[in-house]
Amino acid sequence: MRLVTIIRNARIHTMEDKDAPAPEAVGIAGGRIVAFDDELEGSYASAGEVVDAAELTGGVGVPTVVPGFIDAHCHTTWFGLTLASVDVENCPGGLDEVYDRLKAAAEKLPDGEWVQATGYSHHDYDGSYPDIAVLDQITGDRPLFMRQVSGHSAIVNTAALTAAGMLEPGYTDPPGGKVVRDTEGHPTGLVEETAQTQVQDLIRPYSVETVVHALDLATAYYAKEGITSFGEAGIAAGWIGHSPLEVYAYQQARQAGLLRARAQLMPVIDALHPIHGHAADTPELGLDLGMVTGFGDDEIRIGPVKIFMDGALSGRTAALHEPYVGQSDAGYLQDDPEVLRAQTLAAYRSGWSLAVHAIGDRAVDEAIHNITAAVDECGPRAFPNRIEHAGMIRTEQLPVLAEYGIAVTPQAAFFDNIGDGMLDAIGEERAHLLYRGRSFLEAGVTLAGSSDRPCAEGNVLRGMQLFMTRLTRSGRMSGPSHERLSAPEALAAYTSGAAAAMGMTGTHAGRAGELTRGALADLVIVTGDPLDSAAEAVTGLGVKATMRGGQWTHR
Repeated sequence: MRLVTIIRNARIHTMEDKDAPAPEAVGIAGGRIVAFDDELEGSYASAGEVVDAAELTGGVGVPTVVPGFIDAHCHTTWFGLTLASVDVENCPGGLDEVYDRLKAAAEKLPDGEWVQATGYSHHDYDGSYPDIAVLDQITGDRPLFMRQVSGHSAIVNTAALTAAGMLEPGYTDPPGGKVVRDTEGHPTGLVEETAQTQVQDLIRPYSVETVVHALDLATAYYAKEGITSFGEAGIAAGWIGHSPLEVYAYQQARQAGLLRARAQLMPVIDALHPIHGHAADTPELGLDLGMVTGFGDDEIRIGPVKIFMDGALSGRTAALHEPYVGQSDAGYLQDDPEVLRAQTLAAYRSGWSLAVHAIGDRAVDEAIHNITAAVDECGPRAFPNRIEHAGMIRTEQLPVLAEYGIAVTPQAAFFDNIGDGMLDAIGEERAHLLYRGRSFLEAGVTLAGSSDRPCAEGNVLRGMQLFMTRLTRSGRMSGPSHERLSAPEALAAYTSGAAAAMGMTGTHAGRAGELTRGALADLVIVTGDPLDSAAEAVTGLGVKATMRGGQWTHR
């Protein structure tokens, strides 16, 4: 076989056998890894391209090849949209700068057009939210929708509240959501969880052209960071979806050559509906034509169904057993527990794997209860069931997760941008439950690296570093130091671990997350060895090239 590409003069971490010597050259053909080192003798002259990794990295550090990075839980369309919206994350000038940025954006828009902003976190502004009266003054009759960085709440102005009918007499909050009001009953501008949908529905659906453009921007960004696969954690419906045509938009982006990473798409449970077929085989919940988890190919595949159990710790909407520190409220579930349980079981019976968003300890209990009941009734799935975030896990739950093959997707990046707020919210006595790391691995639980981008930074090298340090922005340790990962464990989370959680390691899909013979040729060339670097130095490594399926997406 004529090799398309040979990469030589590198240290290659295959993620297969940590004790085996690292190969120094790899051959690629047909979009897959086919040979290493001595097996390549006689192939150099006929290869389509021979890449000297040392020349590519410019002599900086030890040129290293690792599997392509995988972000198992992110929001790619949303991230792409943020690249074209007003950024209000951690403004150096405080709230005054937030107001200035919103005012500048509003002045460029025609009257009545939406002002859209993203990245707001009250933790960046001493726990404060913008004054709705000031927002009304600077936006005029232009409605405002400003996402909190967590995505689980948003800040709006009076024009948006009015348009959504939230100021009408007799208005009541939707299940699993809230329009926050002051002591006199006036809306503050903060809308939480499902209440956001009533505002977003005035903006959505986005056009296919807009979604494709967002995917173009986002995945070009991913390629520069070495990301070759990702899980799109919520499409088509709910407050996290952008259009009922999102799968079509992904196909359009692929056909136009604008999708630079493999995508696993998770429909939100609200997008599923009864499918009317033969009485003997009609599923309870599904998508048209009977598509379920696993449909597609190695470029675009339907993943598990996304089910929200609760909100976020940073906004204190995650469902806890005991109240948050300094208040009587313990958060809330997104719906009645029996409704959520019925949805979960119906989806699983219909052939869907499950990706259950659960952060607070009460929500995690419900998620484990529902997933294990589904597996007991119907058996395991080829694509693993997952708990998204798995924010607070008790030690006695670890063996259950391992026994039932339930993967977890904690976000190391949360330690930095909202870690202090999470610790303050739950207190030191519960900090040991927070976004565990090593405990998962010791219990045999599949740990997938992910970012929840744009809710947190998506750079994988930064994620690795934070898995290794667990330090918040103020320098506090998030939970016990025992939960810190080693460099090999952190790299595995974003490669082999994430691939396992996404079902990309079995025979039903092309193997990813490793550089072994027959695996997909998804790889990254970096300026130095992340396994030999101290934690504080990992983010100093540079991504010099990214390959997906034997094709360069960044170089």
